[in-house]
Amino acid sequence: MLKTFVLVLIAALIGGTGHVMLSKGMKTVGDLTEAPAARLGGMIGRAVSSPWLLLGVALQASFFFLYLTLLSRADVSQVLPMTAIDYIVVAALANLLLAEAVTPARWAGIAFIVVGVFLVSRT
Repeated sequence: MLKTFVLVLIAALIGGTGHVMLSKGMKTVGDLTEAPAARLGGMIGRAVSSPWLLLGVALQASFFFLYLTLLSRADVSQVLPMTAIDYIVVAALANLLLAEAVTPARWAGIAFIVVGVFLVSRT
């Protein structure tokens, strides 16, 4: 079980970091839903060539393969909730790298998730 939990922690770090890198990359591209059709091609070109976006995709792919490894070791009803630990990683990195405000209420919600992860990991 300890090895599984360590793999979950690594997966959470990789996945959470990947989410933040994807967000950072897309913030430099702009809002695709509000873009005029004439600018959409250029925005997509900037997106697929963004180093932040490419790093985010690579990290998410790494997370996926690690997740498959975890599913080969443990029940999905245990592994999936445990990967929710990445909410801590996302909140901390979003605050540090994206200057997003993480309110006390958001931290409290994340704390509830962590308690849930603890409960799930003990079964």
